[in-house]
Amino acid sequence: MNFPTEIIEEILLRCDGKTLLNARKVSDNWRSIVDYLSQRTKIWKWCCFEEIPQHQLIEYLQNYKHNDDKKWLNIYINWCSWENLNQVVCDMILSPVEVPRISCIAVSGDFIAVGSHDGRLRIFTTNWKVIFCARILAVKINSLTFIKGDEEEPENDLCLAISYNRGLHIFYFDGINKNQLVIHDVKSHSVYKNYICYEKLGGRVTIAKLTGNHGRKDLSEIWFSRIYSPSCLSCMKMWDGVCTFLINNEVKVIQYAGNEITPMDLMTKKTRIKFNFPLVESNNTQILRDDIIICLCKNEDDVKCDFIEIFLLEKNKYCKKMFTTWSIFRCYITCIYLYGNTLILGMDVGNVYIYHVSSWKNFDLREYSHKLIIGKHPIISIDVRETANERRFYVSSKFNIHEISGFLPNVY
Repeated sequence: MNFPTEIIEEILLRCDGKTLLNARKVSDNWRSIVDYLSQRTKIWKWCCFEEIPQHQLIEYLQNYKHNDDKKWLNIYINWCSWENLNQVVCDMILSPVEVPRISCIAVSGDFIAVGSHDGRLRIFTTNWKVIFCARILAVKINSLTFIKGDEEEPENDLCLAISYNRGLHIFYFDGINKNQLVIHDVKSHSVYKNYICYEKLGGRVTIAKLTGNHGRKDLSEIWFSRIYSPSCLSCMKMWDGVCTFLINNEVKVIQYAGNEITPMDLMTKKTRIKFNFPLVESNNTQILRDDIIICLCKNEDDVKCDFIEIFLLEKNKYCKKMFTTWSIFRCYITCIYLYGNTLILGMDVGNVYIYHVSSWKNFDLREYSHKLIIGKHPIISIDVRETANERRFYVSSKFNIHEISGFLPNVY
């Protein structure tokens, strides 16, 4: 018996996203009904907000254009595909470019930026066509981060935060002209959209907003504070209006978004963390989001007993997981990258391990979904580019860049 189209529409309006995706595969008629509902209502936006965890959705939205009509459908399809990571097919491609002594990589939209140990910055299109190549400073580039501008800015303009051992450059390039803002004595930094938090030598911490367009950029300080003599370590992470700090073993936060923030506002103490091993000044501790901290530890008594501690922050408490990395991988972790529901670990022997993280409380480092052999050299940097059809990870060692394209054989 055939149901009237109106009844099918009423039924589909009450379904979840995965049911709608399956309905699109029934027949051309069902597909047209679902697509009609997509045009007439905000059904895919509702599905994204109801089913995708907020922390993941925030990250996905940064990779889609605000005026894309199928943005919500594509976000849901990509998220749903990578929820079934065991079914995802990973296709690995060696990039055709040769960049000597790679130190970092960053990807955003249609651009790929690669930094080198000699201070040279190269910017490519996603087809690996060079659009910029110059030495910014004759020292190693430690990290590259794309700064998202206002939605009104031209899409072919790009802005990068370029980090060195003792400084931070804000680099702007419109395809013809380049401009820079230089901040000296920067110890560490974090970027979220057009906000930058940086700590200078001496402990001064500043949150600034990058403003202006058409080649003229300015940093406007909106908040600052000072960390007095941290005995172990300090790191930070900006994330959707909140900046999280790890100072020694205390986690503190500051709400930086909004016009009401002033330099007189103080950090709010969230919790105190107990680490199993003493912290040192290094990049082995990362705040992945405002609720996840990962720390790589080394037992000096046994060089083959590295540990990884994962802290899940919950309001004023935390829970912790700990794994012995050598017993699981027989090698050492050199790179940690989290995107949405996917965690990737890069190793010193050139392997990568891919995990689906549905719940950090149930996360087990031994239950990886894919192990890929990239090469024989340590993995130093990972970034991602998501499109309507695929999620493509760019995995870099010091000598080459591989592209890992993940997709489902049965496209929705």
